[in-house]
Amino acid sequence: MNRLRSHTLSIGAALILGCAVIAAQPTSTTARITWDDIVPALRARLEARGITSRTFPSYLEGIHQSNARRVREGDLDHLVFYALQSTRFTTLPSIEPALSAKALVDGLPDGERDTFLRTSEAPRARIPAAVRSRMTAFIRALDSSGTDARIAYFRALVKSTFPDHSVREQALLGEYLRAMRFLYEKEFVAERAIDASDAVAQLYRSRGLSTDTAVEAGYVVYLGLGVIKSLDPDRAIRRVLIVGPGLDLAPRTALLEVAPPESYQPWAVMDALVALGLSRADDLEVVGADINPRVVDHLRRSRTEPPTLTLVSGIREDANVKFSPEYVEYFARLGRAVGDAADVEGANGSLRKTVRIRQAAAGALRAERLDVVTERLHGPAFDLVIATNILPYFDDVELTLALGNIASMLTPGGAFLHNEPRPLVGEVTSAIGLPFEQSRQAIIATVRNAPGPLVDSVWLHRRNR
Repeated sequence: MNRLRSHTLSIGAALILGCAVIAAQPTSTTARITWDDIVPALRARLEARGITSRTFPSYLEGIHQSNARRVREGDLDHLVFYALQSTRFTTLPSIEPALSAKALVDGLPDGERDTFLRTSEAPRARIPAAVRSRMTAFIRALDSSGTDARIAYFRALVKSTFPDHSVREQALLGEYLRAMRFLYEKEFVAERAIDASDAVAQLYRSRGLSTDTAVEAGYVVYLGLGVIKSLDPDRAIRRVLIVGPGLDLAPRTALLEVAPPESYQPWAVMDALVALGLSRADDLEVVGADINPRVVDHLRRSRTEPPTLTLVSGIREDANVKFSPEYVEYFARLGRAVGDAADVEGANGSLRKTVRIRQAAAGALRAERLDVVTERLHGPAFDLVIATNILPYFDDVELTLALGNIASMLTPGGAFLHNEPRPLVGEVTSAIGLPFEQSRQAIIATVRNAPGPLVDSVWLHRRNR
């Protein structure tokens, strides 16, 4: 999702660091939900939208297929952002994606501009020469035998999505046009609307499903877990579900290529749970459940090949931006409970450190593929479910189904942490016995002459039945 919007920091998923040896056999199975799985309070809401027991299977299949398409588009969005910005495969100047979108649209005649903003279609000749040059260089890199981790990821994606090499460059230029249409509508239309936040939110409910994640995401989850600890000091959390842990592949802004792509959130959550005394390192299982199969494969490899994380803050300090002392303290502690953490270093205004995950921690991590709108994990219930920057991608009906599925996977008294501000979340969770309990706001940094600091919020719900 967007990382920085106005004075609000959108935190992509969180970071986790594991600490236990868990049996290798799966303890959960993924299954499509049925009408009988929907509690009566939510059935009434669905029926009010024209979705009945008879139409529910076809509706669900449509959503499932739509989400599969959105996964593909999200991966291809990252590919476009990488092709425009990376310095690994070419010496051509990097291109900022949003500025590329503006240059593209500004260069279209009126009729072509209107068509483009309706359909994402524009003559390939209208694509700036600098973009076409970088895309040509990128395709050469895909055709090479290089072992760069991101190139390897995109090579596999392109081969499976566009198997005919003869049309590959034109197809990728088409994906560039699609990605640029979204960026233009977000940055130069929705962001300037009277109610910009609502306009941007509407765009995200139909765009590709991004794998974006960022180190900053761990801080707001850490604060939420601190609330749980303060409310129930003796609470023991043994089984955790993270919905959409994501992968730091190629974001639109702040592309970092100092290390291979990594999924930070599972490691940061484990680290926080152990550090806060909510979990024991030898009695913890964390399940990362993602709709993107490539993220799931990555997490499964991490279980047997513990990564060395290179953690770099997505925000940089300068004359106008200043990290909050609390965030700096959090960053310094991050990783110590479950890994061997180096001291924090400065890097062009960013905070930076490495954390080598211990094998015992990696053994606590499991991964499952899950479309949380249409599916549930069946097996032992979870003491805690975390879903940050996932819920904004869903429309109201999809959000209702996702919340119902999350509630069903929690133990009685189990906690749910999220950062979605829509009032509908409160309405639905109250109806299904998962009421709101507490919230916290995390200040990451202050910005001189800005309306407010860079912040994110976390909401805590507890299942009461």
